[in-house]
Parts: sequence; structure tokens; C-alpha cells
Amino acid sequence: MKGKNIFIIAALVLFFGSYFGYKSYYERTFANTEQGKIEISFLNGFTGGDGAYMRKITEGFNQSQDQYHVVEHQERDHYTKFKSGNQDLVVIHGTNLETYQKDTLIQDISPIMEMAGLEESDFHQAGIESSTIDGKMFAVPLDIHPMTMLYNKELVSEPVENYEDILALNERLQSQSPNLYAMGIPPAGLVEYYIMTMAAQKGIELKKDNYLNFHQPELADALLEYNKMIWEDSISPPGLGADGEFQAFMKQAGEGSRAVQTALALTGPWFYGGAKEQFGDSLGVAPVPVLGDTQAVYGNAHTIAMSSAVEDPQVKEGIAAFLHYMFTPENLVNWAEGGQAPLHLQTIEYLEQNQEQYEVAYANTLQFDSFAPAPKVYLFDEQMRYMNATVFNRVVSNRNLTKEDLMRALDHATDRARQISEAEPTK
Repeated sequence: MKGKNIFIIAALVLFFGSYFGYKSYYERTFANTEQGKIEISFLNGFTGGDGAYMRKITEGFNQSQDQYHVVEHQERDHYTKFKSGNQDLVVIHGTNLETYQKDTLIQDISPIMEMAGLEESDFHQAGIESSTIDGKMFAVPLDIHPMTMLYNKELVSEPVENYEDILALNERLQSQSPNLYAMGIPPAGLVEYYIMTMAAQKGIELKKDNYLNFHQPELADALLEYNKMIWEDSISPPGLGADGEFQAFMKQAGEGSRAVQTALALTGPWFYGGAKEQFGDSLGVAPVPVLGDTQAVYGNAHTIAMSSAVEDPQVKEGIAAFLHYMFTPENLVNWAEGGQAPLHLQTIEYLEQNQEQYEVAYANTLQFDSFAPAPKVYLFDEQMRYMNATVFNRVVSNRNLTKEDLMRALDHATDRARQISEAEPTK
């Protein structure tokens, strides 16, 4: 009898939990329809700390008027949901925009931008390039998140600007302790940013036809620079793990400790929050130094695209109203507050006027002019996968790696990329 009572109580808990959960969902979603508001479904992958900052924008828009209601969905695997769901707006990374356009999942957003009072000239050129395919805007540029340099002011007072500076810094640190290094080079994690930044700084064009051509002697030489940094110049400790460039930066190499510590980290801006919490005013942020021949930096971008299924004129008007609201400095600065670097020119001007408040966002806007976007190829992420998962690990882990061995690996990576490109839909 006692077991039966427990079963009944559990069933009631599940029932009322489901009821109130559904009631809350109904009130948030369907009540807007009853009130006569036009709903706009907005899907993104901002499931980390950045989600709260985008939520400020969507909630602010919903409270600013009574004609439209944006229902924001933050999903970890939002691309899968977009392909199988019924959303109106979706955030797409710059590396994926070409693929989604080729798969006819998104449409030209220029008419909506015009309705919103937005023009290409309202955005930095780097954003226009990231959002344009065959001369048409298929997304509104939101931000660029390039590789960023964080540095510990207690170990290096001024940001380094080139490799000579890094060598000099490393010599000074090593004279203080064998556990102190200038920077760390990881075997996994942000390796795509390392590969593409060095290629850009060396002026290497990776796109050939519709695939990525890694099998180039110039690229082999460029990647071997990282091998040399570790095994000859010793500016980075060997044997780091995934995201090792950041983990080593966050460690403390105290007296008697075997832990290695680095003075700077070439890493993702999303790590800024954790570093700021630990270092406080001792944390510096600056553009990535020149490791190759010229100033250039790779990163990804967030863009806002409209589903090809959107046809309702009222929904389009609502999307235009939402974009008009978002792309104003007073509203888009919420996105910069989370560490993102918006491409909207008026917002960039606002960040310049308030540099201390938006440190990492402002620092990254300084890299826009030297930004090198990903080559526009179908299924870019898949074409890069073998380079990211296998080849770069060999580069940093194999002390005796030869150019001949690396060229064979690059040939295999190119072969895989070419095969993947064959899945591109024909017109």
C-alpha cells in the first residue's frame, strides 16, 4: 500500500509539473497570438553566457511595441533544429552561410534590410564580405569574433606586435624561470584559427574551384613555423592539451611548481570573461601579432539570416522592425557587453568612445581591417575537419616532422576536402 501511495504522489508531481510547464509555455507563446501580435521565431545557438545579452535585445524589442513578438529559441544544436523546424530568423556562422544558401534554406535579405532602413554602408566592409554571396546579401552582419590576444600585464607590460617581440619576451621569461613561456600553441581546440591566421599572414590562397587546397608547399612551410616555435625557439611548452593556449595562460608557475605559465594567449574572445575574473586590471587585450609576413587575423562571424520559407508580408514587416530596433547603438551595445564585436559602424563608434567599458569588443573592432574570413566553399567545416583534428596535431606534437611528411598529410586533407565538395548541389 505504501508503494502505491508513492506511485500516486509521483504521478501527481509529474502531472502538475507538466501542467504548469505547459501553462507557462502557452502564456509565453500562444498568448501573443490571442493578443493580435505577429510572431517571429528567432533561432540561435547562444546557449552560453552570450545568450543573456541577446535576450536583452529581443525582450527589449518585445516591450518597445505591441504589434510584433519575437520568440527566441536558444538551442545548442540549432542548425539541426533549423533544418527540421519552422523558424523565421536564424543566426548562421560566416563559415556556414555559403552552405545554407546553396541548400536554398535562406533567402536574399536585402529587401528586408531596405524595409528596416539599413544599408550595406551601415556595416564594416568585413561584415559585408562575410554576408554576401554572388553579389547579394543573404544575412545581416552581426559580429566578428577573431582570434584575440590576451596578455598578463604582470609578465609583459605592453602588447607584443611581432614574432621578434615574442622571442625577446620569451628570453626574458625563461631567464626568470624555466616554467615561464611567452605563449602556448595547442594541438586541439582553436587550431583552425591558428591554421587560417598563419595562411592569411603568409598570403596563401586556400580556395581552388569549390574546395580547399591544402596541398601547397607554401602552406607546409607556414605550418612548420608553429613546429619551430615549439621545438626550436621554445616560445611554447610542448605537450599542451586541448585549449592549451588558454589553460597555460591561466596557470600560476609559482616557486617549486612544475606547472608552466604563459604571458599571453592567442585565443578566442569568449575566454575573456574567465581571464578577467582571474587577472582583473592585470589583463590586457590587443590585436594578434604578426607571426608571418603581414598583419592578418582569422575568425568567424555571426550573421542573421531569414528562412527561405518566410513569405508572409506581415512577418517580413515584423522582421524588418526587429532589425531596425537591434541595429542601433543603444540596443546593439548589449551584444558588445557580452564581449562580442558588432559590425554596425555607429555601434563601433560608440565602443570607441567607451573603450574601457567594452574592452574586448573594442579591441576586436581594431582587427576588422585585417580580418581574413573563411573561404566561401560548400561544407567548409567538413572540408576543414581533417586539418583541425589530425594534421595540426602532428605539426605541434611531432618534433621530427619533415616537410615531406607534412605534404603527404596535406595531400590527404585536400583529397578529403575535394570529395566533400562534390556534395554541392548543382544549379
